[in-house]
Amino acid sequence: MAGSPCLDGLMKNADVARALRIGAAGLVVVLFAACGTGSDSRPALRSEARDSAGVTIVENARPATGSRLGWQVAEVPAVSIGALEGDEVYQLYAVEDAARLPDGRIAVANGGTGEIRFFSADGTHLESWGALGEGPGEFAQWDPEAVSTWPGDSIMGAALWRGRIEIFDARGNHARTATLGEGRFSFLGRMPDGDILAKPGLPIGLQFGGGGSTLRRLETEFAVIAPDGETRASLGTHHGDEWFFSQNTPSARPHPFGRSVQAATWGPLAVVAATDRYELPAYDRDGRLVRIVRRDHELRAPTQAELDSVLTASWADRSEEDQERLRGFSEGMTLVEFFPAFSALHSDPLGYLWVQEYNFPEQNENIWTVFDPDGRVQGFVETPSGLDVLEIGEDYILGTTTDELGVERVQLWPLNRRAG
Repeated sequence: MAGSPCLDGLMKNADVARALRIGAAGLVVVLFAACGTGSDSRPALRSEARDSAGVTIVENARPATGSRLGWQVAEVPAVSIGALEGDEVYQLYAVEDAARLPDGRIAVANGGTGEIRFFSADGTHLESWGALGEGPGEFAQWDPEAVSTWPGDSIMGAALWRGRIEIFDARGNHARTATLGEGRFSFLGRMPDGDILAKPGLPIGLQFGGGGSTLRRLETEFAVIAPDGETRASLGTHHGDEWFFSQNTPSARPHPFGRSVQAATWGPLAVVAATDRYELPAYDRDGRLVRIVRRDHELRAPTQAELDSVLTASWADRSEEDQERLRGFSEGMTLVEFFPAFSALHSDPLGYLWVQEYNFPEQNENIWTVFDPDGRVQGFVETPSGLDVLEIGEDYILGTTTDELGVERVQLWPLNRRAG
C-alpha cells in the first residue's frame, strides 16, 4: 500500500490500536482518521471491541455524513454486456447472478434461458453452458440462481427450483449434480474451505388468506452445507422478508418498507443479519456465534405520505385498470414501525465486509459502509447509481443494471483502493 498516505495511516493507527487494551474485559479502542472527506479536519472513526463469553463484540461509530473512504469507483464501466437488438447471446433476460473468473472471463447466470453465458474480459461472448430442461446440467426457467467457481477449475450453477447444484468442468462438460441439504436450499456463497452458506429456497411459516396481522414475516432457517451436500450446521431460524396482507382481499405483497434478513460469507465466517437494527452476527462453519459487529444507527419511522408516494410511483406506468386493481391490493396497508437499518451485504477477497445503506424514499444513492476483516469501520464508499452489486473484487465491482427500455446489462466497474 505504499504511495497511499491515507491507507498507510490506517495501518499505522491499527498497529497502535492493537496495543491499547483496557481492563480485564479485553476492551480494545481504535481511533483512526476517515479518508476522502476533502477536509484537513478529518473526523475520527471510533471502534471498540470486547469479549463476551467467547464472542467478540465490535461497536463502531457511524462515519460522518457525506464523508467517503478514499477508494474510488471509475466514472464509467470497463465492460458492459447487454443489448436491445442484435445477436441474442447479448440480449440478457432475467439475469440472476454473475461472477468474474480468475482468468478474466465473466460468467452470467441468464435465468430466462437457463444458461450460464461466458464472456471475455472485453465483453465478447465466448460460449454458453446449460439449457432449459430436466436433464443433467440443465435448468428450470429462472435458474441458475447463482454461478460460482468450484474446486479444480470447475464452475457451479445453482438450481434453486430443483434444490441442487450443477457442476461443470473447465471445458463445459457436466461433471455431477449435488443436492444441498435435505430440503430445497438456496445457494448464497462458498466459504474458503468449500462449505456453502445456504437458506431454504421456499419460505416457511407464512400463511396466506384473510385474518391475523396485516404485517407478517417469512421464517427462514440458514445453514452451512458441506461440499458433499450434507448439512453441517444450522445457523438458526430468522425473521425474514416482511409482507403486507390485505384484510379486504386474499392478496399479499412484500411491504415497500419491509424488513428482511441478509446473509453473506465473510472469509471463514457466515453473516446472517436481520435488517431490523444495525447488528451483524457472524458464525463459524460449525454454527457457533463468534462475532457481532454493530454500528451506530438511528432508526427512522416512515410517514403515510412517503408510503403513498412509493405505492403510486410503483404502478404509474400501468393501465388504469391495473392501477385500480393494485390500489385495492394495497388499501389499508399498515406502516412499518421503522425503515430497515441496511439493505444488502457483500464481502470481498481482501476480507472487507460491505453493508449497503438503506435508501429512503426520494434517495437514489448506493452508499456502503465498509468494515475491515476484524469488523472495524473504515468509512463510506459510493457505487454507481442504479447498479445492483453482485460481486466485489480486489479491483472491480460487478453488477447488473436495467435502462429505461428494460434492457438488462452486466457491468464491471474498476475499483481503485489506492485513491484518495
